[in-house]
Amino acid sequence: MTQWNDIPYDVLEALCKETAIFSNSGHNETSSRRRAPNDARKSLFALSVVDSRTREACYPWLFHKVTFDKKRRYSPSWEGFDERMKLMVKNPALCRAVKTFELDAWVGDVESNCPSPTTYALLPTFLASFPQLRTLNFRVQDAFVPGFQTAFDSVVETHGPFLTIENLTISRSCVFLIQHCPNILEFEEDSLYRDKDVQFVTMAESLRTCCQRLRHISTKESITSKTLRDLLTYIPHLEELKLEGGVRSWCNDPEDQETSGQGIMKFLPTFARFPNLRKLILPNASSLDIGFNPPWCGNAYMNNPGLVEQVAREGREASERVAKGVQTLCPVVSELWVGRICFRRDEKGIMVCPDTGQDC
Repeated sequence: MTQWNDIPYDVLEALCKETAIFSNSGHNETSSRRRAPNDARKSLFALSVVDSRTREACYPWLFHKVTFDKKRRYSPSWEGFDERMKLMVKNPALCRAVKTFELDAWVGDVESNCPSPTTYALLPTFLASFPQLRTLNFRVQDAFVPGFQTAFDSVVETHGPFLTIENLTISRSCVFLIQHCPNILEFEEDSLYRDKDVQFVTMAESLRTCCQRLRHISTKESITSKTLRDLLTYIPHLEELKLEGGVRSWCNDPEDQETSGQGIMKFLPTFARFPNLRKLILPNASSLDIGFNPPWCGNAYMNNPGLVEQVAREGREASERVAKGVQTLCPVVSELWVGRICFRRDEKGIMVCPDTGQDC
């Protein structure tokens, strides 16, 4: 009779994997599968306490993502994060399991709730202990940036850059991290409440200098001629571009003032100048300055199904106008998102919405 300790390690790993993944209920055996919910996670925790060998096999499914969240009222203290980091770095097997690290730090009272010198010094070393780290989300408010920047610069001098990171998300004031992550493929930026403005061109220049492999970018910068000029100048070989800021109807750029009233349509020829742009993601049609201006107040829709249907129809029509423009003016783009509506170019070059199968 086979004992638990006799199970080959690769079989044990497969068992842990199957515990962590489940088939969607109500579907047949060929249906797609996804990561386990809480019940399966509880099973993994139970399995991990069998012995040290089994616990190590469970690590990739239990600790693939580590999150430090300092936005909530009852978040752990900075000292609590310090203790967790000190504990984890003593376990190389656990560190090898981490693929994603997230730090979200925004506090109301900076004076009494700021990272300690230990936190600043320890966190970059902590990240350097993850040999398979692929995704780094690092969002901290302005007041914390100098301390982290100094610590990262110091660690990189001895450890070297973070070569395994392929996906980088930062708050704008953390632009210093770009130079330490030279192999990123995907970049996303965000602004935090009350942070000072960091010019988009600053990030674009740094990305060109440090990240030759970058192909996907997501930005909340407003869509203006200057934004697109900066992208074309510094990151022209993008394959996917996500613009979440919408078209700014007012702008100091003389070029935009001369073409006011055209909205997103005036920028389509510029998108066509990106030679490798395959996927373009735009915000909802109401943010594109093309004449679709639905009521913003939710009360306007209460007990008014006719208005709901009208807004949905007009939003769809506005999105289709954008898709037709992309179809004609941006032949390289094969996939377009306008809000939640997706269009894909078919074999005839027509932008089609897969949900309906109809031409735009």
